[in-house]
Amino acid sequence: MTADFKSLRLRFLFAALLWVSLATVIAGGFISSLYRWHTTEQYRADLTGHLKELAILTEIGPNGRPKLQRPMSDPRFRESGSGFYWQIEEPGRTRVTSTTLGNATLQGKFATRAEPQSGWNVGPTGQVLELGVTRPVAGMSSPLHYTIAIDRRLIETAIDHFNRDLALSLSVFAALMIVGATLQISYGLRPVRVIGDNIDLLRRGKLARLPTDVPSEFAPLVARMNALLDAQAAIVQRARVSAGNLAHGLRTPLALIGSEADQFGDKDPEVSADFIQAQCNRMQRQIDFHMARASAAGTRVTGCLANVSALVTQIVGVMQRLNVERSLVFRIDVPTDIEVNCDPSDLAEMLSNLIDNACKWCVRTIAIGASATDECVIISIVDDGPGISPDQRASVFEIGTRLDETKAGRGLGLAISRDLAALYGGTVELDDAPGGGLRATLKLEFSEGE
Repeated sequence: MTADFKSLRLRFLFAALLWVSLATVIAGGFISSLYRWHTTEQYRADLTGHLKELAILTEIGPNGRPKLQRPMSDPRFRESGSGFYWQIEEPGRTRVTSTTLGNATLQGKFATRAEPQSGWNVGPTGQVLELGVTRPVAGMSSPLHYTIAIDRRLIETAIDHFNRDLALSLSVFAALMIVGATLQISYGLRPVRVIGDNIDLLRRGKLARLPTDVPSEFAPLVARMNALLDAQAAIVQRARVSAGNLAHGLRTPLALIGSEADQFGDKDPEVSADFIQAQCNRMQRQIDFHMARASAAGTRVTGCLANVSALVTQIVGVMQRLNVERSLVFRIDVPTDIEVNCDPSDLAEMLSNLIDNACKWCVRTIAIGASATDECVIISIVDDGPGISPDQRASVFEIGTRLDETKAGRGLGLAISRDLAALYGGTVELDDAPGGGLRATLKLEFSEGE
């Protein structure tokens, strides 16, 4: 069985193992070094005391040679192979040494000053930690050189024993840390497993939304998923409503066509043909309208952004080419950094319908402006045409309504724009322009440009 390196649990465990191992090695090295320094200094301090004792016990014997009044207080200076040594040197004469040295001597490298000195030196069986001092003695013409030493192996043995105990202790500690990390990771990832189980229940239809009783770190994720679910539910609901509206819109014309067909033999064929054609046109408008709505992305929750200035510039260029013989004047005041949370194709559909409607009814001038508040973007399209009376403004949003049959169009533009805006929580409003004519105002959710 191969390890699943995409597993979040395995990644956490690997990171914990790596960190605990690294931290254990670093801590072990630091503690061992610290113990080595502390042990060496402790032996150095002990040897300093023994050096002082050696100088105090020294006296001059009847033969004029230095000797000790009594043995050193530490019996290890008398035990063969103990690794503890002392030496008294009189310049130009034979050295007086501890019995532990046997026939060997110490180099006395550090016994050259009145203040004690210490360091590593060569001893009788290997390296030794050596301390030395020079002190005058009554009855002697020259000062004596005192040296105390201890085998390095004694220090290393003490350090080795400590390191073995330290390694065992740190190994147990590391194992406990790994076990603790494993339990912590298992406990910490439990909400992820719960969310996964809830998603499975959601998929099977046993939940409508994800429960929000989750740790704060997962709350934004759950909230966004619930928002996505709500949006999908809204899309499904809109689809059902649209399908119902389409069925309702087609049922009446079909019933009329069926009735007309039943009475076809009793009526003027030309009148019946015109009637049937009118009902077919009515059904075609219904189909065109619902197809336009069905093509709307409605992707507000996915974070689509549309730049208003870029789309307005593109649409105005098209309208100028379509109306080149009229020499229309477009006054555009749209900041380049304004963006809306809307699918660009949907925004282009809304703006195209509103601007095209203004082009059909204007005398010559169309003013397009946009501004942003903390909550929405407001896009206004003003023409200098005859305007629409207040009692007609509601009816122009109805499917197939045309105020002037001489103008090109199918009577769907305003209805489509209003319904598209509603998909994004926006609105389309019509009112009188300040200088005469009509002002169409499109309001959509605001998203500050970067």
